[in-house]
Amino acid sequence: MRSGRFLLIAGVATARAVVALILALLFWAAAPVILGWTPTTVMTASMTPAIEVGDVVVARPVPHEDLVPGRVVLADDPDRADRLRLHRITELRADGRLVTKGDANPSADSSPLDPDAVKGVGMLRVPWVGLPVVWLHAGAVVPLALFVAVFAACAVVALRRGDDEDPDADGPPPHGEAQPPTTRRAARAARDRAHVPAGDASTRRALRERDRRERPTARGRRALAVTVAAVVAVAAGSTPAWAAWSSPTGTSASITAARVVAPVVTSCFEPPFDGVWIAWRYDGADPVRFDMLVDGRTVVSGIASTTRSARVPSSAVSGLLRTSYVSVRARMGESWTADAATSARVTSFLGFTSCG
Repeated sequence: MRSGRFLLIAGVATARAVVALILALLFWAAAPVILGWTPTTVMTASMTPAIEVGDVVVARPVPHEDLVPGRVVLADDPDRADRLRLHRITELRADGRLVTKGDANPSADSSPLDPDAVKGVGMLRVPWVGLPVVWLHAGAVVPLALFVAVFAACAVVALRRGDDEDPDADGPPPHGEAQPPTTRRAARAARDRAHVPAGDASTRRALRERDRRERPTARGRRALAVTVAAVVAVAAGSTPAWAAWSSPTGTSASITAARVVAPVVTSCFEPPFDGVWIAWRYDGADPVRFDMLVDGRTVVSGIASTTRSARVPSSAVSGLLRTSYVSVRARMGESWTADAATSARVTSFLGFTSCG
């Protein structure tokens, strides 16, 4: 009995923690709407690893002068009028338009963005909470139904009253301390107990068992209401955003002499909630790729040749108290490379990283 009671308490506590976590994520995804910010569900993987499919990103409106390279923007997609684009700014063109690119895409988006089309810059990422929206749009019935079933089951268990919370568990209340019943079922239970002799323990146990069997129906209705509210909150509070993929075109190739030049690290910056980034300039012909170096050690390989900024992996620079120097290497081949003569200084204290 004691082990069963322990498992019951542990199960109820776990279910309540799961429900509380999901509701908290929903709150953070929907609450910024009050401030005029725009939540959106990420539908594709073009921004991995910084932003994954199913994450909800909340964008805050900013002035045009704050639209600088490195920032993730949410904007109307110029290629699809019915969709939104969530990509990172990589370049500001002379005409004022913004060149964007998905972090996981091999090249920049084919259509630049007009600053007026930008709804805001990404300020908050809530992981996983938009997955039901992704499944709904993809027609993935099985994972969606599984999520609803699991969440409803957790809600039923979370709403369960344990034996330690049952006012009937230890018999009738002391004389003079009886509380009036608050529901029709509670009134009937109180009436039934009043007609049972004080010494008839078996009948009282039978009445308590009957009450417990009836509780799941009410708990199920409450759990279903919570589940429906959660799914509706996700669907209504987050507009889907498809991150556009560039479409490369076939062209004839010619062999030309090229030289690899050293990149120039120009800045280190810290987008909100997205770690530390570095930006660089490259004046030669586009290399095959760029590599990121931390204290002379390669930590990121295969950065696209058109990219001019990248996120520094926190695992490569984090520490109790550490100073690291981040630079870039241009690579034309396995042995045909040029390292930047400049670097960005990144400091870490107790696992928190920053520029400088």
